[in-house]
Amino acid sequence: MSLQDLIKKYDNGGFSKTGWFQLKDDGDSAQVRLLHKGEIGTDPTTGEPEYDFPIYEVHKLDVDGSGRDRTVLCKGESCELCRAGNKPSLRMFIQLVNLDEKDKEKQVQLWERGLTDIKQMIGLTSEYGDLTKRNIKIVRSGSKGSLKTTYQYFPKDPSEMEVPEAQKLVGSLILDLDKEDQIKAIEGRLQLSKGGNNADNEGSSRGGRSAANRVF
Repeated sequence: MSLQDLIKKYDNGGFSKTGWFQLKDDGDSAQVRLLHKGEIGTDPTTGEPEYDFPIYEVHKLDVDGSGRDRTVLCKGESCELCRAGNKPSLRMFIQLVNLDEKDKEKQVQLWERGLTDIKQMIGLTSEYGDLTKRNIKIVRSGSKGSLKTTYQYFPKDPSEMEVPEAQKLVGSLILDLDKEDQIKAIEGRLQLSKGGNNADNEGSSRGGRSAANRVF
C-alpha cells in the first residue's frame, strides 16, 4: 500500500463510509463472516451466558458543532448526557468480513444494529455456537428509506476461514468521555483529536483518549 493510500485510510481518524456494511434496498443480501464468536462462557456470579458482541448503551449527539452526530458511551447514573435529557439507546457494533465486497481492502466492515438484531444474534449463537466458524447470509426486508426494515440471517455449514481480530471501538469510534468533556459535548464545544475520535487533551490519558488506528 502506498503512502497516499495509507494517508487516505487513516484520514479523519480512520473513519470512512467504505467501512460500513449496508444493504440498501429490499431483497439485497450479502454473505459475511462475523469477527465475534457470540456466546463465550457463563458469568460465574449470575450464571447467565456471556457474549463477545460489542453491545453498549450509547448517546448520539453533535459534540463539536460539526453538524454530525457522534457516538458517546453512556456512564449510567453519573452520566451528564442523561441528566441533560439526551436519551441513551442500546446498540451493537458488529465487525464482519463482507465476502461479497470485491475490494479486499474494504472487506472488513462495521454494522451498527439495535435491540431486534441483538436478540437475533443471541439466538444464532445459542443455536449454532461459535459464529466465526461459518458464513452467514444476511437478507434485507424493507424498501430503501423504510423505518420498518428487518433482516434475516441464514447460517451456512461450518467452513475454515482465518478472520482478523475484532478492533476495540471504545475510545475511538465510541467516545469515552469524563464528566468535564461530557459537559463540553452537550454544549457542542468538545475538541476532537485529529488522529482519533476522542477528545484531545495534551499530555492527558483520561477518558481512554489514545488515538486508535482502525479501518472503519
